[in-house]
Amino acid sequence: MKILLVVAYFKPEIGSASHLYFDLAKAFVDLGHNVNILTSYPRSFNLNENDVGKTFPLVETIDGINIYRCRHPTQRDNIVLRGLEHFIIPHYYFKLYKQLNIKFDVCLMYIPPLPLYYLARKIKKYDNTRSVLNLQDFHPQELIDVGVIKNPVLIKFMEFIEREAYKNADFITVLSRGGVNYIVKRGADPNKIKHIFNGLMFDDFKQYKEKNDFKEKQDIVDKILVTYVGILSPYQGIDNILNVAIKLRENDDIVFYIVGDGSNKKHLSKRINKEKISNVKMLPFQSREEYFNIINSSDISLVSLDERMKAPCLPGKIKDLLAMNQPIIASVSLDSETAYVIKEAGGIVIDPGDIEDMTKVIIKLKNNLNRKKKMGNKGWSFFKKNMDLKKIVKYYEQILLDLKLQS
Repeated sequence: MKILLVVAYFKPEIGSASHLYFDLAKAFVDLGHNVNILTSYPRSFNLNENDVGKTFPLVETIDGINIYRCRHPTQRDNIVLRGLEHFIIPHYYFKLYKQLNIKFDVCLMYIPPLPLYYLARKIKKYDNTRSVLNLQDFHPQELIDVGVIKNPVLIKFMEFIEREAYKNADFITVLSRGGVNYIVKRGADPNKIKHIFNGLMFDDFKQYKEKNDFKEKQDIVDKILVTYVGILSPYQGIDNILNVAIKLRENDDIVFYIVGDGSNKKHLSKRINKEKISNVKMLPFQSREEYFNIINSSDISLVSLDERMKAPCLPGKIKDLLAMNQPIIASVSLDSETAYVIKEAGGIVIDPGDIEDMTKVIIKLKNNLNRKKKMGNKGWSFFKKNMDLKKIVKYYEQILLDLKLQS
């Protein structure tokens, strides 16, 4: 098949979406498909510091993947402008789509941003190319939960778009089991939905599993390394991690590393300096190799979400932590989809507001090598069963083939 993947973030940008669709694209190439990426031009705030300032081609081929990049206005820290960007992306992408003058068999589209639904609708009307909406997050509900969207008129408007997307989609995939019921209740056809976890190719990350010298490079070999690696947004609940670190400040053998970037980075950095949280160090986005090195070198990995986050989402890094046999402590709502998956995969789940309990769990776990090994092994078993990309790409292949035959 001639497949088009649409994703707003892609290589060389760093982040869950970029890595996820690069891996998925390579998996489709390995199956013999013609794979094309429609994406945005790399934004400096999503790049490794070594790539900032570089110029990237608008068209190039990497590992057999044809990449088409689109320039458009972009903003990260201003929420209003960021929201407007989400609505202009479909226009810019569709303009480039027409310029390509390629008839694709089918399209797989990473959502959010939710308004990309309009792109799927436009290309179907334009040349009858059908699309799969791959829902990674549930907007606007997640943004409503954490108070990012408060205006009643805007909420109704976004919920209207959401219902229209679900009702009119050719097919929908969700990465959480609870996501199926979530979107059916909002008008989706249950016969056009499939739950598929995000995946990782074993051959790709096997090389990363052999490298774990991050503690040596940071001169903390004698420390217990507790890490949070990922996006630093207002709805990740990273403040809870800082509160735990404060509780453990007198424990000289425990250090916390927060690795990533996002709109909440300045706030977190200011807290660390103002409150003298000396056992916490922040690092910017890392290359993929170093990202896995940090995970593999960690003694405990943290997953964190704001306690108000109740939509059935799953943080993208979970598959990476499980693949690296990491013992996971999740500071998430106890009745969330993330909590269910982490528990099933052998991790420990703690209510985000319970700083005392999380502090105690870290102390108990830090020197319990047997417990950490059991947690990591159970997570690895869950990964092999549910997140092997060789299996997952086959699920997508069948869905895309079925849609192609309907065109």
